[in-house]
Amino acid sequence: MLTRRLPLKLLAPTLIVSLLLAGTCIFVALYLNRLHTDVSIDFVENLQSSQAAENLAQTAIELRDLLRDKQRDPATFPQQVRYYEHSLDRRLEASENLANLDREKKLVADIRSGLDEFHRQWQARSDGGPATGTGSDEALADLLDKRVVRPCQDLLSYNKEQVGQSGRDNIVIVNRLTATLIVVGFGAPLVGLLMGYAMARKVYQSITQLSVRIRDAAGRLRKELPAVVLEDPGDLPDLHRQMQGVLEEIESVVDRLQQREHEVLRAEQLAAVGQVAAGVAHELRNPLTSVKMLVQTGMEGDRPPGLPSDDLAIIEREVRRMETCIQTFLDFARPPVSERRVTDLNAVIHRALTLLDGRLRRQKVTVALDLPPQPVELLIDAEQIHQVVLNLLLNALDVLPHGGVIKVEVSGPTQEQHSAIVRVQDSGPGLAPAIKDTLFEPFVTTKETGLGLGLSICKRLIEAHAGTIHAANVPEGGAVVSFTLPA
Repeated sequence: MLTRRLPLKLLAPTLIVSLLLAGTCIFVALYLNRLHTDVSIDFVENLQSSQAAENLAQTAIELRDLLRDKQRDPATFPQQVRYYEHSLDRRLEASENLANLDREKKLVADIRSGLDEFHRQWQARSDGGPATGTGSDEALADLLDKRVVRPCQDLLSYNKEQVGQSGRDNIVIVNRLTATLIVVGFGAPLVGLLMGYAMARKVYQSITQLSVRIRDAAGRLRKELPAVVLEDPGDLPDLHRQMQGVLEEIESVVDRLQQREHEVLRAEQLAAVGQVAAGVAHELRNPLTSVKMLVQTGMEGDRPPGLPSDDLAIIEREVRRMETCIQTFLDFARPPVSERRVTDLNAVIHRALTLLDGRLRRQKVTVALDLPPQPVELLIDAEQIHQVVLNLLLNALDVLPHGGVIKVEVSGPTQEQHSAIVRVQDSGPGLAPAIKDTLFEPFVTTKETGLGLGLSICKRLIEAHAGTIHAANVPEGGAVVSFTLPA
């Protein structure tokens, strides 16, 4: 595999850098082309605006000179003025369409205002008759010169200035494009040469100096494992064969370590069984002693009388203790198979509370229920979940011998919360720090009697339902155990 992966390791950096260079070149070329196109468009628009302004100014000058001409033909003079008026309107409209800058728009607006004033005065002069013509024509020529010709010349000067600026911008863009092409033309090959040299140097050093010294790991593996040294730079297949041999040695060592790990795990399991056996023996010894003493007492005398009802009650209680202990051990060793059906979780909790109603009254413990008004139907094994809830309630009762409060809360699954959550909280002393982190492990308990398997079994049953279970202390005092059941 080494000989196949090495070309990929060498090719990948080169390919990445090449793609980056190509992408950079394409981006810069497109950017500069866009700038060049924008500048060219502005240049053409400014050139058209200049031509329109020049035509407008030329027509206004011709009309001004006509008004001041003393030798004009009076018969054709009005028609000539109207012709120039129409020409000025058309050319001013063309300038208005081409005006896209604030300065252009203001100058065109001034020209439009002056031309409208000229139209009004010419119309007034025409309505007044030829008697007032000489003085009025000179006034109209002055008006045209001041309000139309001069703004047209200003507009022409401004447009020529913009044409010159566009030309200068175009030259700058062309220079940038040329410089970029030069940099890319020389830079890309130079980067390629530097990369090739760096990679060749790195590969050369790696091949000539490669030495995997397994002797340093003799304490972990075997002292016979030799160093892997590649002396011929370029003999990669031989390096692959040597590394394959080392890998086989390491796999052999790993197999032996895994075998020893299994043996250690088996020893731990046997030790756990021994602890269970010791716990069962301890729990069964006291009930058996009580039963033995009662039986021995009943056998004294010539005719052993029948055992009193109190003694029989003690015998029954102690036998039940032994049955409970044995059943707990069996539940831990062989958990029952789940038989899941759609069940109302609220009904399971009510059933557990009904079973403990007598003990709750004797210990003066109050139960605060917070259940959803509607049924919480889940696909669960009702008996196993009932066993979990009952065990949590019994643990809560054990820490409240002189009364207290147990709060049972259920929050059903919703669109945001895809699991039902059950919380059992007591007002007792809380979890001891010594067992807080190992509460759900086997044989962990603070009770004088008991195997410490109840919560471990609860954890196994909840996890079999793909749920989770947690325990913690609450700030107001007491402990809370919560578990989830997926909807």
